[in-house]
Amino acid sequence: MRKLILSLIAAYILSISALCSAGGIHDIQDAVGEDKIAHAAASYVICDQLKRNAGFNDFWAAFTTLAIGAIKESLIDDRWDGGDFAADCAGVAFYQVRF
Repeated sequence: MRKLILSLIAAYILSISALCSAGGIHDIQDAVGEDKIAHAAASYVICDQLKRNAGFNDFWAAFTTLAIGAIKESLIDDRWDGGDFAADCAGVAFYQVRF
């Protein structure tokens, strides 16, 4: 629970910095993008569930989550979006960080 709260605080700080660089509250969606936040959140949850419920260790939970993200980007979407995959990596990194 502590890890989730600290990750949410970090995400909040990152969104505030994006808000400041974007120039206003209406530009936050353009600066960060809801899709990127959704990718990071989904990767966090998938990695968490693989570790807790499926019994994966840290490496295999991260590897499998990133593989799911890469397969989704390459097969389901029309084109590869490196930003979406970077958001997937950020979600896994937020989960793997030990506080």
